[in-house]
Amino acid sequence: MSSTGVMERLPALVRERLEKEAPDLLEETIEIRALNVEQAIGDPTPFTDFALQRGEERLIEAEVRGAKGQAFTSHLSSWSGSIREMLELPLRGDRERAILTAGVNAVGRHLNWGDRTVHCRDASPGICGERMGERLAGELGDRERVTIIGYQPAILKGLAGALGPERVCIVDLNPENIGRTVHGVTVLDGERDLARAASFGDVALATGSSLSNGTIDGILKAFEGKRVIFFGTTIAIPAELLGLERFCFEAE
Repeated sequence: MSSTGVMERLPALVRERLEKEAPDLLEETIEIRALNVEQAIGDPTPFTDFALQRGEERLIEAEVRGAKGQAFTSHLSSWSGSIREMLELPLRGDRERAILTAGVNAVGRHLNWGDRTVHCRDASPGICGERMGERLAGELGDRERVTIIGYQPAILKGLAGALGPERVCIVDLNPENIGRTVHGVTVLDGERDLARAASFGDVALATGSSLSNGTIDGILKAFEGKRVIFFGTTIAIPAELLGLERFCFEAE
């Protein structure tokens, strides 16, 4: 991975691809809107503590010629402008990073650069968590351990069930999650305990929201030399462009 930050590399990569494949798209208007909880995730019962449900995160959605892409953000916002203008946004905060990420997902979906850019809903998050656990249980050695970066209840349940809680570590940045024990795993502090969590895990399973919240570079550095898998729709097309591994089993 280049020494340049992951997010800082993204606009140039997208612009280069567009100039080669669809230069007219640079002047296309892109609309970005905020989704409510029902639109974003539906009813994922029995889970009631997704960040979306608790109001800690929001989901924004971009659309380009009927193709949709989404991104998580801490800022509920809308935006409209050309794709060229979107690629020139200053990436100083979560809002701008999320707008760019959602837009890149929509552009990439339209041009078939990747897929699964729309968040799963209703029962699907639970199914995804089960599939995540099954996949890693089948790929990892009997003693290999996983660090989850970003509290996602269905994925935590799936991994703790498939691997056993003693082989799972989880960190999160939300103070309301830190210190909770869920499915036999205690949530650690994603800032203070990141080095400890990196030492524990042979593999990192990290939220794609790290792209928009600005923590992705720190995660990659902490787990340098180890396998890092990102999950979720936020990092869908960026993962394809940047050569990052991604799991996302139930998204549309």
